[in-house]
Amino acid sequence: MNGEILVELDDLLQAERELSALLGGLRADEQEARVLYSRLQDWKGHSANVLRDQIEIFFVEMSRRIHEIELQKMELVRYVQYMKQVDMSS
Repeated sequence: MNGEILVELDDLLQAERELSALLGGLRADEQEARVLYSRLQDWKGHSANVLRDQIEIFFVEMSRRIHEIELQKMELVRYVQYMKQVDMSS
């Protein structure tokens, strides 16, 4: 090899599918966690408040990470489109 990085379009498309599956799983897990979290609303006391605060921080962090993955997927999709255009013009 002469220092070139070779990336197959199929590999990029597979990565896009895997990111989509990951996002789907994270969203489903988040929804399930929110259902469980709603059950905590009846809990009272300091420990319940601490636990709710921790779970809310978890949701904020999970939302941030989902957003980051969505951005990475959008970049990948743009790159795939670019690669398709380059391939068609060669």
